[in-house]
Amino acid sequence: MTHARRRRAVGGVAIGLALFLLAGGCVYYPTVADVGGVRIQPEHGRVVRSGEGALFFVDLNSTGMFEDVLVRVETPIAKRAQLVGANGGQLSKLTVPGTSLVRLHASGERVALSELTRELKAGEVVIVTLFFQKYGALGVVSSVE
Repeated sequence: MTHARRRRAVGGVAIGLALFLLAGGCVYYPTVADVGGVRIQPEHGRVVRSGEGALFFVDLNSTGMFEDVLVRVETPIAKRAQLVGANGGQLSKLTVPGTSLVRLHASGERVALSELTRELKAGEVVIVTLFFQKYGALGVVSSVE
């Protein structure tokens, strides 16, 4: 092989490698909404002392395409954690639609914590774990009021 051919071959490989590296930087990474998954982000978690027990409130921001179902709640500060409806009756589950905001609040659905394992002090931080059918366990850092 002559010197000129070898030089063209090396130059061609160098150009090919440069194009490959440039194309590698042009990658699209789909979001959870693009692929239709479930994604729930808890916001503003708080535990409010109420008589012998407490109430747990949180905003559940669902940014995925599909719904999920909250089926259970646990926390080390209470032996019992129940989903409660707006009328005060116990709920077996709570549906969180896709691309929506579901608020657990005092005049709507909420979580009632009873049989507390210790006294709660205002300002302390506790973890409340929400269990979803699809998403699984989701810990919510919550302040006590």
